[in-house]
Amino acid sequence: MNIKNVKAAVVLMAVTAGYAYQTSHLPERTLPNTPDPSFFPWINTVLALVLTCALLYQGLFIKKNNNNPLVKNRKNGLALLALAVFLVFIITLPYLGFILAAIPFVAVFMWFYGEQRKTVLIIGALGIPVILYVLFRHGFGVMLPRGLLAGLIA
Repeated sequence: MNIKNVKAAVVLMAVTAGYAYQTSHLPERTLPNTPDPSFFPWINTVLALVLTCALLYQGLFIKKNNNNPLVKNRKNGLALLALAVFLVFIITLPYLGFILAAIPFVAVFMWFYGEQRKTVLIIGALGIPVILYVLFRHGFGVMLPRGLLAGLIA
């Protein structure tokens, strides 16, 4: 039993419950063929609940393993570097646009999580931002920043 994961899951369940309560009070939209304003918050609520339940399950039933050398060696430095990469992504997002800013962001985070194959890194770094852009722009109708590609993409 990993008591830290159980405590974190309990706190996250309380936060998720509060978020769900707030989401349930969002107004309804009367426009035809459009999702309500609460559509994305409900997706966030369900995903947070699923991940919190997974954390609780892990804390209760999976034995803690302290022998992972990656966790021991890169703990604090990797977290600060990840934060720095995220800040650079946020700062460059309005200027470069979502796709161009997300390509190095995705590549760096794939590398952080241990992906060493260059082909997978390149395909993931190029494919994930494009798929997300198309999904949000054409699937959900959410405008993401186009930046330098404003004349090339719809």
